Amino acid sequence: MLALAFTSYANTLTLSAVNGNLFQQTAQRPCIFSNQSCVNGGFPSTDVPNGGNVTTYDLLSPTYTGSSLIALLGGGGIAVGIDINQATGQGSQTLTRFEMLKSGVVVDTFIGSGPNVPATNNGNGFADYVLTGFSNVVAADAISFHFVFNNANDGPENVFLIAAAQVPEPTTVLLTGVGLLLLGFVYSKRGRRSQQNN
Repeated sequence: MLALAFTSYANTLTLSAVNGNLFQQTAQRPCIFSNQSCVNGGFPSTDVPNGGNVTTYDLLSPTYTGSSLIALLGGGGIAVGIDINQATGQGSQTLTRFEMLKSGVVVDTFIGSGPNVPATNNGNGFADYVLTGFSNVVAADAISFHFVFNNANDGPENVFLIAAAQVPEPTTVLLTGVGLLLLGFVYSKRGRRSQQNN
């Protein structure tokens, strides 16, 4: 009952689709939920059931020290990449819940309803989605993750850590795009004026 009370005040995570093969688990390791293809270099992870037709994953990661995560990611900011495996001709799957816990208390949560995660990037280990907005981690923290996934119809999903600094926030991407459009518009107008003056 107490845990549920804490959960209701948890920070809300943002799930975003990744356009292109930006993050790969072999380069952006370590995996926290994985199959054998994830190269973890001795970092502990939780195995995801192999094969399709799995109704629900409800998995808890090992507990990590904040200092180990900070050392791996170069700081206290965390993002999570999710590589979706989807069988051809099968429907989309559902990321139902993802949580980060500090000392067993949920501090960050994503709650989804499905189907909400169709596969977008081909190739082994590339993130189809990222979760952002995690609380900062300090060295003394005891960190674990909870992963609930429904209607898994193909191979296992790999879930891996990414340094948050490597993932542009959606607002930053939007503002950059608008800025570039405005810059193009200004240069285009200047070009037309100079042609009219000649």
